[in-house]
Amino acid sequence: MLNPSKNTDHTARALEISIPLLPPSLNAYRRCHWREQRKTEAIWKKYIFVKWLELKRPTYEAVHIILHFYFPDKRLRDMDNYMATGSKLVGDAIKGCFIPDDSPQYLKGWSFLFGMDRGNPRTVIEIRSEA
Repeated sequence: MLNPSKNTDHTARALEISIPLLPPSLNAYRRCHWREQRKTEAIWKKYIFVKWLELKRPTYEAVHIILHFYFPDKRLRDMDNYMATGSKLVGDAIKGCFIPDDSPQYLKGWSFLFGMDRGNPRTVIEIRSEA
């Protein structure tokens, strides 16, 4: 449920955030230096934080997150590697903004969808209220 004291739109039960990035595969993420990992995390947090501010700081009691990954081609990928890094990057970024923490009390579930968009590869984060 939205926190009315922090949001002017009391009817929003779901929202979408589009980010012009795709998460690195788990293999690529684990192979890079920890400093590069932190840079990647900071970029995702910044994108999501700015979107949160633009949306007038909505907060939820409990959410279900749906990640839509749109790749630029039909190349075969190990999708669970993208689910792992995508959920880590997004989970870390939404806690403290949309929800107080990414524990099961607040983050009730994840879903992942995969598609292709040659002209606009991106990640769409759908946040659905579970309250």
